[in-house]
Amino acid sequence: MKKLFKALMILSSFSVLTRLLGFIFRIFLSRLIGAEGLGVYQVAFSVFMVLETFVSSGLPLVVSKNTSALNAGGKDSKNKENSMVSSALIVGAMIAVIICLIVFVFNRAFGLLFTDERCIKILFILLPSLVFSSVYAVLRGNLWGHKKYFLVSFTEFVEQVVRVVLTILFLGVINFALDKVFLASISYVVSCMASSMLVFALYFKMGGRLTKKSLSIKKVLKSSSPITLVRVLSSLLSPLIAIIVPIKLVSIGYTSSQALSVFGIAMGMTFPLLYIPSTIIGALNMTLIPDLSSSIHIQNYSEVKNKINFSVKFVYFISFIFVALFFSLGVPICEFFYASSEAGRYLIYSAILILPISISSVTISCLNALDMEVKSFMNYMLGAVLLIFSILLLTKYLGVLSLVWGMGLCLGVASVLNLVMMGRKLKDNFFNFKYLLLSIICSLPTILISKWSYSLLSGIIPLFFSLTISCMAGLVFYIIFAIIFDLCDLSFLKINKKKLSQVKYRK
Repeated sequence: MKKLFKALMILSSFSVLTRLLGFIFRIFLSRLIGAEGLGVYQVAFSVFMVLETFVSSGLPLVVSKNTSALNAGGKDSKNKENSMVSSALIVGAMIAVIICLIVFVFNRAFGLLFTDERCIKILFILLPSLVFSSVYAVLRGNLWGHKKYFLVSFTEFVEQVVRVVLTILFLGVINFALDKVFLASISYVVSCMASSMLVFALYFKMGGRLTKKSLSIKKVLKSSSPITLVRVLSSLLSPLIAIIVPIKLVSIGYTSSQALSVFGIAMGMTFPLLYIPSTIIGALNMTLIPDLSSSIHIQNYSEVKNKINFSVKFVYFISFIFVALFFSLGVPICEFFYASSEAGRYLIYSAILILPISISSVTISCLNALDMEVKSFMNYMLGAVLLIFSILLLTKYLGVLSLVWGMGLCLGVASVLNLVMMGRKLKDNFFNFKYLLLSIICSLPTILISKWSYSLLSGIIPLFFSLTISCMAGLVFYIIFAIIFDLCDLSFLKINKKKLSQVKYRK
């Protein structure tokens, strides 16, 4: 467990920086292109992300697993690894080019997906990123297979840096004649190119080479196709929402501009905040899969159970910190970042979604390690059906908040079913209801203290300082109550031979 926690801390540090830059990008973008422009960009980008799934889902997993297996040694293992990586690069490039051709040939059909003609133009601008993403995905998988987590995180960080810098230059400094929404799309393409070039350099520095010998294109394609199909089907949900929600809002009286604006606020401002805890949870997932896989390989199932229990409790602990802070300070948080009180109201209503978002994420990783990826996908699709029905039936009464109810049903159902399946597989109960209840109890004083602190300070000092002090006060009380209820102890961050001891979460 100590190694898992140490790896988690290293990855979390980089992940926090990367997400912070991405969050800054969202803030800067929302202020420059406005809610409507952000909605247009979000709709087009949602469709693009489905296309990108074809080159960035199955391939890196296959490359990672094969790299790990070849690392065990054996005759000519490096040559086999080079051949496997070269084959994956060819497959990825072929898929990317085919997708680009399909979009160009059937551009009118793709145009029917959007209510704003700018969306299809944005999609065309983003298409070259598919080629760069295919390269990045394969070589990132190779780094992951070598357990070079620092380098994987570093390349993601570089991509965000390039994207933010270019966005500032294109939209804030240089006065181009192009629409700012198009310039934001161009900055994404260039940042993808930069990250792919970086991982290429790292691959060669680590001794990797491109080769024509013993190419296994058919084998790579066969291995990656099932995983890719599962990911593509699940990723279709995002653009489907981006299409359905504005249409439903228009049907109840919104203009097209108003519908895109409201959707832009919800998906482009509020929801990114809900995924902030995923910065830490994502780092946990990256270290969890290889750790669980190795324990399963040697049939050490008690260790597998301990790691899963640790992960679920860790998610509870982190999630309720943000739930409490967002519920109590949602409006001032969004006023500070976006100058939008409406986004803050949405944040208050949707704060509880952080828990199912995080639980769903970590349980999917656990099920993947247990070779139950298809079953986790079925759980997610069941939840997705509930999400679509919620939007179709509740938008008339709740407006865009039907999306919040739907997301809660979708991820809540998926999370519960995932936990049940893991329990049946390993003959254990991973819900940890007592720990969950204690986490909820600890969040209550956090909410009260944060709200009280902000109401006291907001009229006296600037927003930034009143918000910061209120968040810190709430966090301190959360930790104090966590210690009182024995959710964690403070025997951590003790330096011994330049190594950090693990935080021992209550078992």
